[in-house]
Amino acid sequence: MKYPFRLSHAITWLRFPLIFFIIMLHCYSVQKLEGSHENYFKVLYPFSLWLGETGVPGFFFISGFLFFLSKKTYSQKIKSRVHTLLVPYILWNLFMLALYSITYVIGYPQNINGGSLTNFQFIDYLRLFWDRGSYDNGNFVPILCPLWYIRNLLIMSLLSPLIYYIIRYARELFLVAITVWWLTTYHNAFILQTILFFSLGAYFSIFDINPLRVATENKAIILFLFGIFAVGDIFSHTVTGTPINLQLHRISLILNIPVLLLLADWCVRHNYTSELLPNSAFIVFCVHYPIVVLLRRICISKVSDSSDFIHILLYFACVIVATLLCIGFYCLLERFFPKVKNLLSGNR
Repeated sequence: MKYPFRLSHAITWLRFPLIFFIIMLHCYSVQKLEGSHENYFKVLYPFSLWLGETGVPGFFFISGFLFFLSKKTYSQKIKSRVHTLLVPYILWNLFMLALYSITYVIGYPQNINGGSLTNFQFIDYLRLFWDRGSYDNGNFVPILCPLWYIRNLLIMSLLSPLIYYIIRYARELFLVAITVWWLTTYHNAFILQTILFFSLGAYFSIFDINPLRVATENKAIILFLFGIFAVGDIFSHTVTGTPINLQLHRISLILNIPVLLLLADWCVRHNYTSELLPNSAFIVFCVHYPIVVLLRRICISKVSDSSDFIHILLYFACVIVATLLCIGFYCLLERFFPKVKNLLSGNR
């Protein structure tokens, strides 16, 4: 199988694992444990943060690569994104707003960024589709929080001509500059993360470089660096801290991407594939967050005084249950409401 076909299959294979990483991240981050839970953090860090925070950068890399790989015109690409991204984005945020409204009507009102629906003006409802009422150092999210990725991807699509010319003429200098900026910016740095990984993917398409070929031909050095930084990242966060914890972690996130491409390619070539999982990925991504929030709140409220061991078990149980519920929801839509499924998934 030639590299272009292998890369296409590898990207398809990766869609669900990257979603699964995001579920692992959110099962950790949506509800914090009160008090000191050192062992809980140490055990879960490799899953919830080292792997968990790889999901969105991986998707931005793939999105940037595929956007510029397409030979469609700019207007055709934007028109396509309206159907595949903007319409689902609006519908899923409407769905989340409806959930908040239902909980309010039945007597369980939920605050949105510290505010109540009863105090909202019309402009506040509109703002929910952009940043929930808080900019948060550039890490703002819509009412359905994970969809900040889709919002930012839409913005990058609109700015793609500018991105193209910057990469075309500034080449690696631009990538190095934005990487250094991202590595030295604290908080989650959503904006810089978006620009960096979308641009990294775009770079390979713009200069007609196959990232899987590059990863395969340099497999030994990539795996070596991956191992060094993975150990350094996990060790520095779970054993002893260093002044460069953040930089180790973010470099590790970059190195995770070519390694995941190599893993995906190996799995595809050995027929470890599934049609269901990649097909369900977009729906799982959109629906998982409220499920995760509900599961984690129930678990933590019921056993808040339990040992770290119990909380670790509950974390993994929530990851598995949330994933299965999301896949089940997709299967129900696919079987009984295929038109609704197509609308909510952008015809994926």
